[in-house]
Amino acid sequence: MNALKNIGTKFAAVVIATGLVAGAAFAASGATVKVTLPEAVSIGNTTLASGEYTITESTISGGASLFVFRDAKGDTASAVALKTAEPSNDQKTQVVLSNTGGTLHLDKMFIEGNSAGYQFSEVK
Repeated sequence: MNALKNIGTKFAAVVIATGLVAGAAFAASGATVKVTLPEAVSIGNTTLASGEYTITESTISGGASLFVFRDAKGDTASAVALKTAEPSNDQKTQVVLSNTGGTLHLDKMFIEGNSAGYQFSEVK
């Protein structure tokens, strides 16, 4: 059990340290930011391979935002998020992943300069 805990802790450190932090973008709808995913990540019913992605935000109804993830080949995936998560103390742009049953999922996104973060919906 300690080995699994250590793997989870190390992975969390890798996620934070491997370039999921981006510049201050997303101040307005339509802005973009680039992130690098160190491993495959599920977004809704889609799985993104590891690699660099450009993320574009569009505001939709009800205070939600639609985020479109585009890889270097032009393949896309999208996810809806609500602007509800509390921002991190350091106010840097970052993507937070969760691990459910060995599968990584997009959980939250924090954008430098925003007073709130984005919470992505869980797939049931």
